[in-house]
Amino acid sequence: MRQNLSFHLVGVSHHTVGVPDRERFALSAADISAALEVLRQTGIPGVLLSTCNRCELYWCGPGDGATWFQDFGRVRGAGSALALTRYEGMAAVRHLFRVSAGLDSQILGELEVLGQVRRAYDAARAVGATTREMDLIFSAALAAGRRVRRETLLGRHPASVSSAAVDLVLQHYDRSKAIQVVLLGAGEVAEGVLRAFHQNASAQVSLLTRHPAKAQVLAQAWGSDVGCLEDLEARLDLADILIVATASPQPVVTAAQLSRAVQARNGRELLVVDLAVPRNVEPDARSLEGIRLLDLDDLQRLCCPAAGTESAALAEAEGLVEDELIRLGLSLRGRVVAPRLAELHRLSREMAEQESEWALAQLEALSLPEREIVRQMADRLVRRVLYPLSQNLRVDS
Repeated sequence: MRQNLSFHLVGVSHHTVGVPDRERFALSAADISAALEVLRQTGIPGVLLSTCNRCELYWCGPGDGATWFQDFGRVRGAGSALALTRYEGMAAVRHLFRVSAGLDSQILGELEVLGQVRRAYDAARAVGATTREMDLIFSAALAAGRRVRRETLLGRHPASVSSAAVDLVLQHYDRSKAIQVVLLGAGEVAEGVLRAFHQNASAQVSLLTRHPAKAQVLAQAWGSDVGCLEDLEARLDLADILIVATASPQPVVTAAQLSRAVQARNGRELLVVDLAVPRNVEPDARSLEGIRLLDLDDLQRLCCPAAGTESAALAEAEGLVEDELIRLGLSLRGRVVAPRLAELHRLSREMAEQESEWALAQLEALSLPEREIVRQMADRLVRRVLYPLSQNLRVDS
């Protein structure tokens, strides 16, 4: 791949900052559209990716996306000393490929991130915030992610934040007994939690949302009952586990609510798992006696201590990513040399025509078929000389 590729990345992720800093960069679809419009007006074609693990800006060209991102962070309350991830050129492309493949996630091989990358790219295209080169790079990154899902052990045994959370909490309970679970939320993560409990344990899950009627189909699909969010404290009396995964930008579970729940439970500990960014449970609840509160950083620490170690599945996926990077490099080189090759072929056609006309002027006695053979010979000679030159241009560019 070209080493001078003008492709850049700046951002924050679980590698550099914790949940308290990442939640400042948790963006809604409207936030992303507004930010992309500002970027487009400043001449920076970019894609803004926001997930529970990361917020990253990818852009092409000479624009100063890094300064924009830092200013953007300060507006959202992030400090100036925030640790940022930065990559340039090929390193930025490789990072995007690994993100799309789930190789850079808190949960190795997670499923959700590929769809998140696709939606981020679609949002940028919708406002005209990408270039043709970015289209090629992101299309290739999505293709790499799909191949990892389809062709590797990671794809055949997919993971997610939801499944990892359920696996973790089930370590503390007898799976043969009915576990009482209260789940807040009805989005993608909450659905994953319902699916994981349905597949792995005898659990009675109560799904609580602000709009119970809208969650009926989801609850019925996974054998859950549905209630109102206002019923939370009453449901906590008998619950073993509370899992919170809503899209609210503010906490939906307060320390005061959990304190009252503890008093009504006669000393029984309540495990609370907050899978949201921004956090849905007030952090002060962590200090309450009788409450064990886990967030996404705890999930990574407890579930994936060896996520960066070598394994057959990881090596297989990394090799596939490198293969897709080579494919992209060939495509990018082709785009670079295409204008030069087109000009070379145009000049060659002119040269063949001029030389054949000169020869035919000296050979006036030739018949029409013979004159056509001379023209074809000149054209063939020029093409035979051009072919190795064209191949060398593609390789060396």
